Amino acid sequence: MRTVIAYLIYIPLQIAALPLTIVGATMIFYTQMFVSRRLGVSSTAIEIINGRWTMDRFGLRKDHATVKLFQALPNTTAVGQWLTLTPLYILQKISGKHLIYPNFKKAPEAGLANLVTTRTVYFDQILEESFKTSEQFVVLGAGFDTRCFGSLPPATLTKRFELDKKNTQDLKIKALKKGGVDLNSALFVNVDFNTESWAEKLQEAGYDSTKKTTFLWEGVSLYLSAKQVHMTLQEIQKNGAKGSVIVADFYGEDFVKGKRIKGTELMELTQEEFGYGITFQGAGSQELHALAKDCQLQLGKVHYMGSALKKGTWMCVSELIL
Repeated sequence: MRTVIAYLIYIPLQIAALPLTIVGATMIFYTQMFVSRRLGVSSTAIEIINGRWTMDRFGLRKDHATVKLFQALPNTTAVGQWLTLTPLYILQKISGKHLIYPNFKKAPEAGLANLVTTRTVYFDQILEESFKTSEQFVVLGAGFDTRCFGSLPPATLTKRFELDKKNTQDLKIKALKKGGVDLNSALFVNVDFNTESWAEKLQEAGYDSTKKTTFLWEGVSLYLSAKQVHMTLQEIQKNGAKGSVIVADFYGEDFVKGKRIKGTELMELTQEEFGYGITFQGAGSQELHALAKDCQLQLGKVHYMGSALKKGTWMCVSELIL
């Protein structure tokens, strides 16, 4: 009954709020695309932090560090988010359920609207299990991820490293400080992945290759070439202790070619483009198994998103074990 009442209030409210929703969406688009372009940082990284901020505000996943970072970044807008999401927030509060957005769906039923929510939850699950036996945490291409500063990593992780290019990292550090986030839990390593050896820079920062490590590689592979993906995984395998874990996502070839998602041409505004994609067969991928074998890795847990949908699997969150 609560759900019916919630929709009876939500529908006319959403119609009445449509002008404000358009204003909010315009504000989000401008800050995400044009401000990010001026700052020289990824627009898609902002898409992710927007989603995680929303998850926190709607009670789907508490993430205080992300909220503080979001509020301090110049290329995000809380006003725009609330103008867009307030009717949905009221729907959620009245119904007591996550009905339209944001919501979590199990991997087989997860569509593109669940990219941030479902992906984040499955990454968290694999990471939490891996942390039980790890002593170090390495985030490759960290972007605006805040897991090094949240409650998920236990105190047993004696060292936490974030690797990313300098301009993104400088902006993030400045915003984290402005937001009052304690930075002492992480070591920042700025690296140009195209021209420098990230493994060498990581070791210079104090990484110990003899200790079990959890490597987080989220939302990165689809921007690389097949050669770069193989090289990165092989480099981790070469410089990681036996039993270490890589938690990574891989996207379908039709996704990276723009057949599943509209508006990929807008990524040109921030000089981004998709590259590497794999093929899926239902809730599986021979190509993913071959990739793991080629890089001398063991494939652990894999969550195939959309395997029960008409168009099939479009991405997966995977565990690769050294």
